[in-house]
Amino acid sequence: MGITVFLVLWTGAALFATIKPKTFWNITQGWKATREPSTAYFIFSRIGTAICAILGLILLISPYLH
Repeated sequence: MGITVFLVLWTGAALFATIKPKTFWNITQGWKATREPSTAYFIFSRIGTAICAILGLILLISPYLH
C-alpha cells in the first residue's frame, strides 16, 4: 500500500514536471536562482521527467500484468 502511494505521487510529480517544466522549476528551484536557466535545461528536464513518469507507470501497472 505504501509503495503504491509513493509511486502515484512520484508519477504525478513526474507528469506535472514533464508537462510544465518551467512551473516545476519555479516551485522547486526558482526561489534560490538569480536568473532562469536556458531552454536546453528545460528540454533535458522534460526528457528526464518523462522517463521517470514512464517508469512510474510501468511499476504501477506491472502487478496487474501477471
